[in-house]
Amino acid sequence: MRERAASRRRPGRLVVEAVDGLPEVRPGDDLAALIAARATLADGDVVAVAQKVVSKAEGALADPRPGESRQAARRRLARAHAERVVVDTPWVLITRTRHGLVCANGGIDASNVGDGALVLLPDDPDASARRLRAGLAEATGTDVAVVITDTFGRPWRRGQTDVAIGLAGMAALDDERGGSDRDGGALEVTEVALADEVAAASDLVRRKASGTPVVLLRGLARPSGESGAGALVRPPDEDLFAHGRGRLAARLREAATMSAPAGGGAGPARWEHDDLAALAHAAGGTLAAHPDGLVVRGDRLAAGLVAAGLADQGHELAWREDPDGVVLLVGPVDGADDDTRG
Repeated sequence: MRERAASRRRPGRLVVEAVDGLPEVRPGDDLAALIAARATLADGDVVAVAQKVVSKAEGALADPRPGESRQAARRRLARAHAERVVVDTPWVLITRTRHGLVCANGGIDASNVGDGALVLLPDDPDASARRLRAGLAEATGTDVAVVITDTFGRPWRRGQTDVAIGLAGMAALDDERGGSDRDGGALEVTEVALADEVAAASDLVRRKASGTPVVLLRGLARPSGESGAGALVRPPDEDLFAHGRGRLAARLREAATMSAPAGGGAGPARWEHDDLAALAHAAGGTLAAHPDGLVVRGDRLAAGLVAAGLADQGHELAWREDPDGVVLLVGPVDGADDDTRG
């Protein structure tokens, strides 16, 4: 059962301040001690910590195989750590991690790492937040909340923002259901993603090149509760877009058809694909038949849009690059063609 948190009172003044002077974090470092030595903490503070330094301190790093590019290693590791691949396109791989996070490339980071390594997500971000909170309490004697943040893209919106992937010391959601708006109307659906708001606010005072992975927020009334950031993850059975479908399904089901090749065999032989061609054209590319499926000429965005359209219909999809362009290898519909959950 979801934990209900007491609604917060909005503060009159909120201070958001980067904690400067942290050294480069390495595996085995005592991150709580490093933060405590450079931040003046008080009871009620919220400490937002970038996932990357948490992962580094915990040794959640991986190296590419000999001769393997970082990008190829990133995709391989994202698959290996995925609960399920949502969409695989030439320009991005979207997975649902075993933490329940739906994100690009499994949340694996390749920036500001050094030595060609890749940074994985913490094994259990909520447990990491609890350990950090306990370490800060021991080092400073203060009662603070800890939010572990990571940068995510968002459905339907451009750009990225930080969200909470680990949490300790406060509730993730500020549940206002059952309350009233200023006109006395009942609030029936209002749940504020407070931990995500903390994460986004923390990113306002740091940049990737700034070397300030820790931010202090003071003046925020913390809702009581210990739900962890997992409370922010929508269960798959409530998620209309859990399978990467929905955006194009209605249009494509009417216009895109496939027929089996003469004499059997794997894959379609003929395509009526006006809508798929339109997707490629929208990104400045072209679509044509190929002995193995389809070929998209143009940049990876064009190929990605066509791949998204195919995945939207439930087709199994793989791809490769060759001199003709990006070749999409298309398997049969997986039986979920009429799945209207999205």
